[in-house]
Amino acid sequence: MSVQPPFLPGGRFLRFLVGGALIVLLALLPLLPLGGGWSPTSCTFYSLTGLPCPLCGGTRAAKAFLQGDLSIAVRLNALAIPAVIAIATMAAILLVEGLRGRRLYPWETLAQRYGKFLPWVILVLIIWWIPQIAGALRGSKSELLNPQNPVAAFLLRHTGSQNP
Repeated sequence: MSVQPPFLPGGRFLRFLVGGALIVLLALLPLLPLGGGWSPTSCTFYSLTGLPCPLCGGTRAAKAFLQGDLSIAVRLNALAIPAVIAIATMAAILLVEGLRGRRLYPWETLAQRYGKFLPWVILVLIIWWIPQIAGALRGSKSELLNPQNPVAAFLLRHTGSQNP
């Protein structure tokens, strides 16, 4: 393994800043008031169709996971669990790089190294999406559905779902 050159001025600070910001984000997420009447209106797909996208419920699932409620996290969106772990790992790597003053991970080769897995990731998201939509239409994940939306209302009528 080759020894990496030291960072240019500001490189350490930038790593501390980004790594620290990610840690603060993960630390504050459990404190966000996401329960009750919160709806994912920032999701364009949800706004247009009333149906959950593959990532709907992810913020609430991440919050539940960070609060130690694994069953709710898995029910809302299990994909949030590896996302939280990846963000925490990336933050730790950046903070250690800032402390060392040298690179631990070749960030610039990330896309080259893992880009070939992108089609598989998209396929897994699509496969994951099917039970998300089915659960929303059946009522087991009704918080991920907007029955007032014409598209969602049409699907509810034509699937024979008892979801209100």
